[in-house]
Amino acid sequence: MILLLFTLMTVFQAYLIRKYKRLNKDEMSYVATLTHDLKSPTRALINMLNLLLKGQFGTLNPKQCEMLKLTYSSAKYMSNLVGIVLSGYRYGFNSVLPNKSDIDLVSLVNSVIEQNRLLIAEKGLNVLFNHNLPECIIKGDRLQIERVIENLLSNALIYSFENTDILFNLTCNAGFTDFSVSNKSYYIEPKELKNIFKKFSASVNSQLNSTSTGLGLFTAKRIITLHGGIMYAQSTPDGVCTFGFRLALELQRTKTAEK
Repeated sequence: MILLLFTLMTVFQAYLIRKYKRLNKDEMSYVATLTHDLKSPTRALINMLNLLLKGQFGTLNPKQCEMLKLTYSSAKYMSNLVGIVLSGYRYGFNSVLPNKSDIDLVSLVNSVIEQNRLLIAEKGLNVLFNHNLPECIIKGDRLQIERVIENLLSNALIYSFENTDILFNLTCNAGFTDFSVSNKSYYIEPKELKNIFKKFSASVNSQLNSTSTGLGLFTAKRIITLHGGIMYAQSTPDGVCTFGFRLALELQRTKTAEK
């Protein structure tokens, strides 16, 4: 009787595992299809805006040009959000190794800031980039490291109080590379910080924002982990929230600024 019961439990357990894997596969397929369907019109919109901004359909006055740049920035932001969703599922189920090359973090951070300049201004925020290096070279996947920086900036844009500063801080020395984004927001309790990088994590702050996917920080951590680094989060009672990553010595090469 006990053997029969054990056999039935084993069979049932195997059935549940097969069912879970099948549902998991169906879920990934659905998300991949939906994301592809969303990416196509977004890419078309971005391409059309590029043509308009280049004057392919006539000369634009300064006001029209500024509004189109704002629309272009919003379309890029939308495209990034779609990418966050797809990456969240991709990195949640597969440990895809990054395609590493030399990346200048100083140049990459400046590029991300410029791409989001209009969104930053629209929110009434100001971005400060604190570093003392002409360049900071790391070994990594440029597209994925850029996505991490985009996610950290996006997080700050969503939760920052209006008319405050967002501080980008980059440190490169003999032992490590450290990059962080700090902003003024609501205090995050330690118990929430502990789970902030988990998939679909919902803090009190994120529950107040309908655009939060709960995937941005999760994806960022997965990417940094695959690069052999660590992600960290801090929040002080005065409302300064900091999210960043640290990469080890063997992953970076620095060039000190000339005195």
